[in-house]
Amino acid sequence: MNPLSISLAINITMATRMKIFLELEKTLLRVFREFKKDMKRILQDDITGAEDNLLYCLSIKNPQTITELAQDFHVSVSHITHVVDQLEKKDLVRRQRSSLDKRVVEVYITKEGSSKIQRINKKKRKYFQEKFNDLSTEELQILLDIFNKLK
Repeated sequence: MNPLSISLAINITMATRMKIFLELEKTLLRVFREFKKDMKRILQDDITGAEDNLLYCLSIKNPQTITELAQDFHVSVSHITHVVDQLEKKDLVRRQRSSLDKRVVEVYITKEGSSKIQRINKKKRKYFQEKFNDLSTEELQILLDIFNKLK
């Protein structure tokens, strides 16, 4: 193969990849927009996505400090404080001073919060089962592997 043929082949390959990148961008934006809309429907404007994520985190490890939550979510302490404020108003979490260190405030999920996150998780599981029902187990694993590569 001569240098001109090699250069042409590289340019065609790069152009093809760029076309695929653009198509992928459009597709991902559409899928994520639809996913976000579906999640809002599942949450029924009762709680926000951030509140749902925080409740889920507390349902796994309860209690946690505001600082721990901020680190887990890679957001500011003030953002977590705001989300906890909203959840506290809805009686889904409560704050309590640590018995070990009175300077530390721990956030606990309440009984109502646990019930709420269980109901939401049940709806989410049903949604995902329906959404991905047409994919084989192998396709699901490939999709998961691809998303894990993107982390």
